[in-house]
Formats: sequence, structure tokens, C-alpha cells
Amino acid sequence: MTILKSITLVLLLIIGIIVSCKKEENLANNVKIIGVWISIDKSDTLDFADKTDFYKSSVGFKHDLYKYHLTTDSILIDYSGIRMPMVQNTTHKYNLSGNNLTIDFNNKNCFGFELVVMNYLRK
Repeated sequence: MTILKSITLVLLLIIGIIVSCKKEENLANNVKIIGVWISIDKSDTLDFADKTDFYKSSVGFKHDLYKYHLTTDSILIDYSGIRMPMVQNTTHKYNLSGNNLTIDFNNKNCFGFELVVMNYLRK
């Protein structure tokens, strides 16, 4: 019985370490993403104001509020502006590497975004 308890304890420790590493990576990306990002075609500007809010500006619409949550490889986006209340949130794959941010909007229609992979550069 003692060996079984020891194995269980070791497994729980390993799981705890893995989960804490993922949380640290998420926190690091939450800090890295803060700032202004301009799409390569200059059609969109995203201003990640803090760890929960960003503002999107594009032709015809300025400073539209969105809520977001980052995981290791996905971003949950929730439109919170006044144009369309009660819009369903969507989740998209993203990649943040230095001054490059890529968000894949191909999988679901996210309010205010085209169904394409968007590439952004830090301003």
C-alpha cells in the first residue's frame, strides 16, 4: 500500500508541475500581447489594453471593445461593444512570436472579423 501511495504522490506532483508551467506560459503571453497590433494589410488594428480587454479599429468602426482570454495556443474572444449585444464568443488558434501575432479566424465566424488567418505586427 505504501508503494501505491508513493506512486500516486509522484504522479500528482508531476501533474501539478505541468499545470503550473502551462499557467506561467499563459501569464507570459498575457503580458507579451499587451500593446497595439496592426494587420499586415493595414485593415485592422487591435489594441490589447490589458489582460482582459482589447479594442478593434477598422474601416468604419473605431475602438470596438472585445474581452479575451488566452490559453497556451487559443484565444477566446467575446465581443462586448454596443453594436451587437449578446454575440456568442468564439475560440481561435493563435501564435505569438516576438513582434508577430497570428490569429486563425477560419474556424468560426467571430463578430467583426473575416473568416481568414490574420497576421499582425506590433506597432
